[in-house]
Amino acid sequence: MKNFLYRHSLVLFLIVMFGRGIIGMLAVTGIQLFDPTLTIQKDLGWVIMVIYAACAILAVKWVKIDKEIGLTMPASAKEWYVWLPTLVIPLTLVYLLGFNSPWSHIPFLLIAAAGVAVNEEILFRGILLRAILPFGTAVAIIVPSLLFGAAHLGNIFVGGDVTYALFQFGWASCAGMALTAMVLANKSLLPAIAFHFLLDAVEYAATGEYGVHSGDYSLKWLTAFFLLNLAFLLYSLYLLKRSKTNSQPVSVDLASAR
Repeated sequence: MKNFLYRHSLVLFLIVMFGRGIIGMLAVTGIQLFDPTLTIQKDLGWVIMVIYAACAILAVKWVKIDKEIGLTMPASAKEWYVWLPTLVIPLTLVYLLGFNSPWSHIPFLLIAAAGVAVNEEILFRGILLRAILPFGTAVAIIVPSLLFGAAHLGNIFVGGDVTYALFQFGWASCAGMALTAMVLANKSLLPAIAFHFLLDAVEYAATGEYGVHSGDYSLKWLTAFFLLNLAFLLYSLYLLKRSKTNSQPVSVDLASAR
């Protein structure tokens, strides 16, 4: 079974994707039996995210593709420095949204942000990228990222605002392509996980919610965030192109990393 999943990353992706969802919802349902007032948006989001992250880590460790997908330190500090311009995104979030969470809730929001970052980067920029990379760099950047954006549309079914979710699909798709390009350029998931954590931590602290937003947000704010992620995509594609001119193709390195 382990060897089969090693050779078929797409099957591993699907198993983890659906398996973690079932385990997460069973956990939430069990908790709500004792206290029906608890909601995913305000109270239990961190529980789901911890379960998701644990499932992703255990899966890649068991199949032994953790190092192959980039769960290793970058080759040099330079691979961290190239992420500094992207910090304009969380800083803009702070400026536009402010801080609207009680201090007692912050630890749970940070746990949730860490869980989301680990889970989504391993799934989409790790397992799924490994499965699709043999079809070419462009396909590997676009396809997993569109699926990543589409996954956020599921927030509509757990109380999320429809307009927000549609914009979220747009910027998550752009950010997904940008993160994929950065991972390919850096050959490491760790900077992507760190950036993803910081971005979600700021968002959660600003809204007090675990990424599922039921409130109204202005079109000005939603559009600004979309444009920021579009700029992030252009920057990451530039870095990927530059990395390819300075070394052999990244796709060859990752595909033969074992």
